[in-house]
Amino acid sequence: MSRSVDIDLTFERSFNVSACVRLLLEAGMRPLPGEVSYLIDEDGMFDWQKRDDARLNEVVSALGSERVRDRTVGITLYFPESSSGADFLFHPGRDSVSCVISVNPKFLEGSVFCDIGWYAARLIPWLTPLGLIAVETRDVK
Repeated sequence: MSRSVDIDLTFERSFNVSACVRLLLEAGMRPLPGEVSYLIDEDGMFDWQKRDDARLNEVVSALGSERVRDRTVGITLYFPESSSGADFLFHPGRDSVSCVISVNPKFLEGSVFCDIGWYAARLIPWLTPLGLIAVETRDVK
């Protein structure tokens, strides 16, 4: 059975998803070379899509569109200088984000548990300027 690891981030006010994704990209995060994996959940089925990475700006703009403000949207990004990545899910209301650590997770040495501190040390400083007020982590079987 696999593990589920996520970091839930809560903000003091809603924000634009496009601005948040651009902030993560400026911090060095990136999509998988050659493709952008993203979600605009229109029907509750969480049907992820892929686009050529040349269309990254188009995808980022679509994620922040007012038309999808009441939908869950997401994007898969990789951490700088790492093969580890996560799915970032932006929830309706746009004041919370789930970082689902699902792509080549980093584990604590000799353990089945994810090194959540490694991820938190990178995410928290990048997202604090958006008004980050709470961080909740989970690593469960």
